[in-house]
Amino acid sequence: MNNRVRYVALIVAFAFVSSVHGQETCSEEVKVLLSPTQVQAATPALQAREEVRGRVDFYDTPGLDLLAQGVILRLREREEIDITTKLRPVSGEKIVDPSGGRERYDCEIDLNDGVEAPSYSVQTKYGALKAPETGEGLFQLLSQGQKRLLDESKVSIDWKRVKRVAAIRSTTWKARGEAPLGKLSLELWEWPGGSVLEVSTKVATDEGQTAYRELRELAKKNGLALSADQRSKTAIALRAINGGH
Repeated sequence: MNNRVRYVALIVAFAFVSSVHGQETCSEEVKVLLSPTQVQAATPALQAREEVRGRVDFYDTPGLDLLAQGVILRLREREEIDITTKLRPVSGEKIVDPSGGRERYDCEIDLNDGVEAPSYSVQTKYGALKAPETGEGLFQLLSQGQKRLLDESKVSIDWKRVKRVAAIRSTTWKARGEAPLGKLSLELWEWPGGSVLEVSTKVATDEGQTAYRELRELAKKNGLALSADQRSKTAIALRAINGGH
């Protein structure tokens, strides 16, 4: 194969890969919030096991300007510590993997209260024991892929105004749901003066609404009351902790 033919072959291959990435489909994560007072009833009812305790820290401005624009900055401590940048585009635009396949990128459709919304995130491990207090400190820890995702958000971030706005205790369990739900995750978040309890499952694209109905039916079948507030647990927690609603 001469150089010209080799060059053309590479161009065709690159175009094919780019097309595949540009047309990627996202799995769906379906979430239902239970009344947090029912955690003692929910764990045996759902046969939840493998309890893991940890902490979740969030970074934003005092007025939660990033959350309002669909940007979430999170440091999570469980078996390992990781930093996640997440984008939930308020205008619904699609994002292609900003790391080019070199980092832990995830594309999902979040389904809260029956409403589907795209979600894109890049995650990296964090080796230190102490979480940074400031946005400037957090920015120094972000990977190239995470910074590119934030660039894709088109959100102007003043890192001097960003700080750690929430430190939440988390407890998670795993459970096996009945078909067609498959594996379930039960997660309790607690902070001074509040808590939220979520049961979720991941399903293939276009199966979200069916799984949502099944999750609600599962809660009803086991006598578990649903929370009156079905927003994302991140929005509920951050606004409650920072004086919002």
